[in-house]
Amino acid sequence: MSTPPDRPLDALGLARSGAVLERNFPIAGFARLRERLAEPAGTAAVRAVFRLQDGLPAAALEVEAAVVLTCQRCLGPVRRRLESVAHLVFAAEETPELPPDHEAIGGDPQKIELAALVEDELLLSLPLIALHAPGETCELPLQATATPAGEGPTEMRRPFAGLKDLLKH
Repeated sequence: MSTPPDRPLDALGLARSGAVLERNFPIAGFARLRERLAEPAGTAAVRAVFRLQDGLPAAALEVEAAVVLTCQRCLGPVRRRLESVAHLVFAAEETPELPPDHEAIGGDPQKIELAALVEDELLLSLPLIALHAPGETCELPLQATATPAGEGPTEMRRPFAGLKDLLKH
């Protein structure tokens, strides 16, 4: 019998048994991530391998998802694949020195919210600035397009051009 995806996990019990969990979470179910996406569609595939690390429950968490972001150059949709691998140690108290590639997760190790950890990893995997890749086409906004052939340049309006005369007096 497996645990439903929305119920807390017992990381200590899973680590003792060396369990491997594989789950899929709908992207639309992640509120914090959803507000940063152009389209909250698809699923996040998760694989968690639990083990004991120096007597503490630990997990290697692998997360993959394909998301649609908004290109900051053309404001069009841009598809990106997010991938993350995190090495987590679950501890209720202050932990002694951890290996440099491990991250401490506080709280009760018998009540771990896997969905929250997955959302955190996806948020950390987002690019700082979403842009189309160099080989992809980036649709420029209409204002930046060139004038059609045969038409001369249009007269540019300068609504504040008269202000410099007012400042002279």
